[in-house]
Amino acid sequence: MIKVGGEVDSFCTKCEMALAHTVIAMVEGRPVKVECNTCHGVHRFRGDVPGAARRPNGAAPPRPARERPVTVSFEAALREKNLAMARRYSPRESYQLDDVVEHPTFGLGWVSAVRDATKVEVTFRSDVKVLVQGKR
Repeated sequence: MIKVGGEVDSFCTKCEMALAHTVIAMVEGRPVKVECNTCHGVHRFRGDVPGAARRPNGAAPPRPARERPVTVSFEAALREKNLAMARRYSPRESYQLDDVVEHPTFGLGWVSAVRDATKVEVTFRSDVKVLVQGKR
């Protein structure tokens, strides 16, 4: 029976060998964190060595599929904005989230974040720039 403080065989990531380890933590009756008895390195339990403790059915539970982030092109994101309301950039003006800005150097962009009363992040085709706002 495996318990905290007991020994199990596990693959040591420092020694790069299957060695005896002391169990430090267990979850649902299986070791999850172990300490190598040789180098005293602490790491996750790696039970893929012969003689190591295994799940009762021998298989790991299936992992849920990760959602991949959706990539939207700059042009597609800009088309969703109201371009008729585009304002020429001026550090004296104040901007709100999703305002469309026309900058003399960077071109068209939109306010993607308002940092505070004096700074906004504007997404342009080339980069996201921090611009000054509300300067009196």
